[in-house]
Amino acid sequence: HVAYPQPYQAGRMIYHRGILLYTPDDAARNRWFIEQLCLYAESEGLSLRLCLVDGENPHSLLTAHMNADFLINRSRFSSYSIYARDVWRIPCFNRAYVTAVTNDKYLTYQELHQEFGIPMAKTSLFSKDESMRNLQFPLVAKPADGHGGKDVAWIADKAELERYAASFHSAYPFLVQDPVVTGWDVRIYVLGGEIYAAVLRTSTRDFRSNFSLGGRAELIEPDPQMRALVQRIHTVMPLDFAGVDLLKKANGDYILGEIEDAVGCRMLYQLTNLNPAQDYIRYIRRRLS
Repeated sequence: HVAYPQPYQAGRMIYHRGILLYTPDDAARNRWFIEQLCLYAESEGLSLRLCLVDGENPHSLLTAHMNADFLINRSRFSSYSIYARDVWRIPCFNRAYVTAVTNDKYLTYQELHQEFGIPMAKTSLFSKDESMRNLQFPLVAKPADGHGGKDVAWIADKAELERYAASFHSAYPFLVQDPVVTGWDVRIYVLGGEIYAAVLRTSTRDFRSNFSLGGRAELIEPDPQMRALVQRIHTVMPLDFAGVDLLKKANGDYILGEIEDAVGCRMLYQLTNLNPAQDYIRYIRRRLS
């Protein structure tokens, strides 16, 4: 149970003090967005302090900021949100449960598909030290902790799977998944449980449709089936601000691909007149009021 703290007053403004968590690499790539969050926080009666984290050690960092009233965690490390929730008892955006589940793709599959029946591609955990099993090819291999399409590979046969396993350096075992329609997905941005925007991403050059990998992007209006699936997902996993990536099976049915906890906003700024930094801060302000 999270206690929503009382604000403090500085001059004429009423402030809630917040921590904004990023890893150093992500902070460097997202400097402009960080500046926007801090700018709009001040105009909405919030204060944000950027904190850089490089591992799962919340105690040493967070004890230096014990007067915080809320946490925006875009580091992908759930331990900081768990600490803030359980020790400080302050609200976290996104909540610890979302960060813990969505940043482990196999845990996402177990929690959302196996536990709650959200449709997803069949997924198996595959250790590089494990003997090759009776797998149906082609398949898709990816790290359990990856994002942005990094190290995702199309595997045509057993030999390619062996090469992928031999070159895999992550601390996690990797995943193998049944393939779906290639070069196509829809990223649905969810803000406060509501659909904020939807972007269709396609690629004719790569089976991955990620915008950062050269895919095409266009703003779309999600159809009723997309909306219904996103609502099912949100019912299981309430999202403050996240990206829900939908894939498509050969028969046209939509399935969940993954959920981006620390979702990037570059497509929204390029394709729309929306202001996600301002809107996210205003949502947080309402939640804290």
